[in-house]
Amino acid sequence: MKVMVVDDEELSKDKIVYLLQSSSVSFEIVLTAGNGREALELIEGGELPDVILTDIRMPVMNGLELIEAVKEKYPDIRFIVTSGYADFDYAVKAMKHGVTDYVLKPVKAQDLIPVVEAMRDAIAASGQAKEESERIEAVSRENRRMALEKEIYHLLTDRREEEAEKREAERHIAILRHGFYLIASVKLHGGERSADGELFRELRERFDDEAGNGWMMENYFGKGTFIILFGGEDENRLADTAAREAHRLRALLHDRHGLAVTIGVSRPCGDPRMAYRQAAVALKNRFCSGTDRIFPYAANEVRSNRASQSLALKFKLAEQSLENKSLAKAIVLLRHTAEDVFVRALAECREEISIDYLFNEYVNLVIRFCLKHDYDFIDRIEPDVLSGRVLDELEDRGAILKLIETIIERVFRSAPGTKGGELRNPALNSSVIDQIVAYVSRNIEEEITLQTVSDKFSINPSYLSRVFKAAMNQGFVKYVTGLKIDKAKELLENGALEIADIAHGLGFSDQQYFNRVFKRTTGTTPSEWRTKSKKSPKNA
Repeated sequence: MKVMVVDDEELSKDKIVYLLQSSSVSFEIVLTAGNGREALELIEGGELPDVILTDIRMPVMNGLELIEAVKEKYPDIRFIVTSGYADFDYAVKAMKHGVTDYVLKPVKAQDLIPVVEAMRDAIAASGQAKEESERIEAVSRENRRMALEKEIYHLLTDRREEEAEKREAERHIAILRHGFYLIASVKLHGGERSADGELFRELRERFDDEAGNGWMMENYFGKGTFIILFGGEDENRLADTAAREAHRLRALLHDRHGLAVTIGVSRPCGDPRMAYRQAAVALKNRFCSGTDRIFPYAANEVRSNRASQSLALKFKLAEQSLENKSLAKAIVLLRHTAEDVFVRALAECREEISIDYLFNEYVNLVIRFCLKHDYDFIDRIEPDVLSGRVLDELEDRGAILKLIETIIERVFRSAPGTKGGELRNPALNSSVIDQIVAYVSRNIEEEITLQTVSDKFSINPSYLSRVFKAAMNQGFVKYVTGLKIDKAKELLENGALEIADIAHGLGFSDQQYFNRVFKRTTGTTPSEWRTKSKKSPKNA
């Protein structure tokens, strides 16, 4: 605790300092001043005490004037008035300024120290209460942000072009109330540091704009990625702002954090959904032209006929060559085709051809070969590979080749035994189940249903239900409910959030439904669980 003693009488001031330093109370520092003006100058110079012990009668600026000036600018600083019987009327006036402690002169240890100790305890309690309040507010603020981001993401990825839905979102999301939008999609390259939560928080504080001109959202194009949504009324100014910020961001990540970064920047668009799609396309130029660069979106509606025809011919020749090949030779040819397309040809074509098109064509080449030779591949090619979403996670062309090698190994590792049908328990395909379990764990605070997960992983809901139950020894709904209730228990034991907020934060439609599910699962209501957890030995 930092204390300041203000008194124009040197002996009195020195005595108070001596009593404080001789007591059992621990002080970080004890400052002194001869009058209110000196004390105020020290404070305005950066010497902020927790407590000021001040006399009333002093030259230049008396104690009451000091209290009034300090309380106006620094309301958290507390005061103890030290004065004689003759100044009691002044002490009463001090009370009107919020001063609650008074010590008579001549100051004695038995009078001063208990008052100082009580104030120390009060400051500590106030600090703890403030920290708890700030923590609760931070949780509430983060929950509100997550809800907004969910709504923004739903809007950006919705291809139905529902204008009514966009207008509804504009009513309560400031960033969506602009004439033009521009999105910068950012991918960090640098191992674990690229997924550092502290780094994302630092960047988010930089780009979030309370006026609604900028908004950052994490992990929308795979691990270590985020988008920055800019809004404005002048498309040229918006483009200039986004270009400037993209270069500043790249320099910041290079210089301060030692990270390489690839940025795809859309054009200014009247519809944020169009800007989102353009940013995704621009970011994928890293596969053609390399990473650690900034790629402005370039419209590729008119593809290079030469490039398209050349690559289409490569796939056609590869498929023809596969027709009469043995499996071993076919695998060699598939690997050669991958290197030819994703290394040599892709480097030559640059932005003239879509990486999504190339990847989809290659996967289809593998699938057609499997179909023709009755090789079982359905459960061996992951949903994100079939949809092409896996590209968002990949760093560069080399990562594509590694993925293709994995695909080939998974599809053909037991191919000789699959011809004519192989009797297998589909639940033994743990790769997809592991992905689903990880997805559910990451998104446990969302509303998760069998249908939403089936849609994400491109799996029939009935089939997923059977496979999941066989693999996990419990149904999908029961598994998700169990995770949500476990998370609810943890939040209830912390005791900070309201039960209604916990229910909403875990994706339940309303508190009553949450209460019923919680009691059915645990045998007690959320309120009863919270009460019991507070009485348990671990919380004593």
